[in-house]
Amino acid sequence: MIWFYIGLMVVAGALITFQSPINAALARKTGVFEAATVSFSVGALLLLALLPILGRGSLRAVVEASPWQFLGGILGALYVSAIILVVPKIGVGAAMVGVLAGQLTAGILIDRAGWFGLHSRPIDPSRVAAIVLIFVALWLMMPKK
Repeated sequence: MIWFYIGLMVVAGALITFQSPINAALARKTGVFEAATVSFSVGALLLLALLPILGRGSLRAVVEASPWQFLGGILGALYVSAIILVVPKIGVGAAMVGVLAGQLTAGILIDRAGWFGLHSRPIDPSRVAAIVLIFVALWLMMPKK
């Protein structure tokens, strides 16, 4: 079952890669923050349409959420805005490796600290090596002048 979840994330990663140049193209017509707003709005409409079919929880329970739990939307908006700004400058490949470098580094630190109710996971040499290698990949992907 773990490979199903890994495969799902690989597909999700590929879809995010397509999202970046699509949003950047929209930004050329509308502007960076306008394109990000359109992107989030269209996504929100899709989720609202899928909610009656796939939803298993309760939107009413949102009133019980802690304020920090709403940061996900803010962080998503910042990510989409940044990627729209960066992709035309350094390309999709370099931007995606940059995203992965940030995600991997932050993910390992979050795992280590056990933040957000997660179980703590140690930082071992293989995780450090993964961080080093992803930053080497970022350097290799950067546009050369």
